Amino acid sequence: MSNDAYGSEDWNGWRPAPIVSRLRWRVVATLGAFAAWICLMLLYLAFWARGFSLFQSLVVVVVSLLALLAVVAGTWISFGMRLADGGRD
Repeated sequence: MSNDAYGSEDWNGWRPAPIVSRLRWRVVATLGAFAAWICLMLLYLAFWARGFSLFQSLVVVVVSLLALLAVVAGTWISFGMRLADGGRD
């Protein structure tokens, strides 16, 4: 049994299913990606968008959001395909 609070075992020796660890990094990556996107967009709008028109700035925000959604969707699609395949690695 692990002594640290974040160990891989619970008090009774229970270990999470392998699917939990695959879900965990995808959830963390998704939340981190959206947090990073929001920070970058705030920095962009505050400092770098001054030379662009409102329409150009809107296009930059929308295109970056679409790119972010494509990356996040790729991580979740790969998870769904593995899950549909029976969870094999």
